Amino acid sequence: MKAGRFIGRKLRAEENARGSTIGVISVALSIAVIIIAVTVVAGFRKEIKTKASGFMGEVALVQPGQSVMNDKYPFTKNITYLEELENQSFVDKTRPVAYTAGLLKTDENIYAVYLKGIDSLYDAAFFKSVLAEGVMPDYSGRISNDVVISTTMADAMGYGIGSDVTAYFISDEVKVRKFNVCGIYDAQLENIDKTLLLADIRHVQRINGWEPEQVSTIEVSLTPGTPIDYGFKQVEEFVFEHGSENDPGLFTTSIKRIFPNLFDWLTLLDFNVVIVLILMVIVAGFNMMSTLLIILFEKMSTIGLLKALGMDNKGVSEIFRHVSLNIVGKGLIIGNVFALILCLVQKYFKVISLNPDNYFVKYVPIDINFVYILLADILSLVVIMTILRVTSVFIARVSPDKTMRAA
Repeated sequence: MKAGRFIGRKLRAEENARGSTIGVISVALSIAVIIIAVTVVAGFRKEIKTKASGFMGEVALVQPGQSVMNDKYPFTKNITYLEELENQSFVDKTRPVAYTAGLLKTDENIYAVYLKGIDSLYDAAFFKSVLAEGVMPDYSGRISNDVVISTTMADAMGYGIGSDVTAYFISDEVKVRKFNVCGIYDAQLENIDKTLLLADIRHVQRINGWEPEQVSTIEVSLTPGTPIDYGFKQVEEFVFEHGSENDPGLFTTSIKRIFPNLFDWLTLLDFNVVIVLILMVIVAGFNMMSTLLIILFEKMSTIGLLKALGMDNKGVSEIFRHVSLNIVGKGLIIGNVFALILCLVQKYFKVISLNPDNYFVKYVPIDINFVYILLADILSLVVIMTILRVTSVFIARVSPDKTMRAA
């Protein structure tokens, strides 16, 4: 066993007995704050991405120059490469939809909406997950008058389950349709909740004067875990390479372009987490340095004796690095345990609530990713131990003859 490691263990045992409480608490609190910040931001990212992609898929195929809610220039959904696109590893499924703009009217109120027409094969798992009341409509049989509205629409217009909805559609002529509310969803995405109503795609096609095969958009859902930017690029290249003369010339867009405000907000959150991480690690590092300097002052005579016996500065520094590593290690363990307990409590009991108008969710979301937590621990350990190397300057200036004479 090396002398430095042996002496370091002895000093560690002594410090354990006396307790280096300030250093351990400082590291524990800093690590806890970092882990909580990382899990909360990951939670926001997961929740908002799930909601945005649930409404419209991560990628959409649209007419050139048109939005995903285009109700003027349809294209046929019978695209030659669509089945092959669905078989790609980065694609989960494709969903043709049709949109039209309309007005909901009661005796007291008028409300502007977009009807999103879906068919019986549409994967409505997301809408089922955010359904506040009622049931999802069944569009597998005859054309249905059942619709799903948002809680925002229901509150504004006084609708409930079973309410009759009168809608007006204005183009070359005014068309009037009556629907029945079978479900009310609450997704907490204000811009969408205010305007989006689910209806039978056949209704929307008839209102727009389209053929049964004509749609506004084809939504593309990526396989779980596929990054949006990567999936968008792959879909774009696939469409470009496989489109034929018989296919409509479609452009691709992603939800990052459809909802730029949401993803800009997430980018700002990421930036804030980086700032928090840097500040917390620096604070923990300098608090640890203060703790170690106190230990060094207390062990001044020991340092002088070791130097007098022939140990160089590097060897003495190694001893105190062992002491430091012990304190930092304790802080890391305590901080991780404390943070994970708080995160699990929030995840399962939703103790801290939020205003969904500002944060798009009703409570602080938590996504515990142990890879991110491990990376945060390693980064924190490396930075703190690097900062502690400054103490080697102090050790180098300790004079054996002065410390031995003082002792």
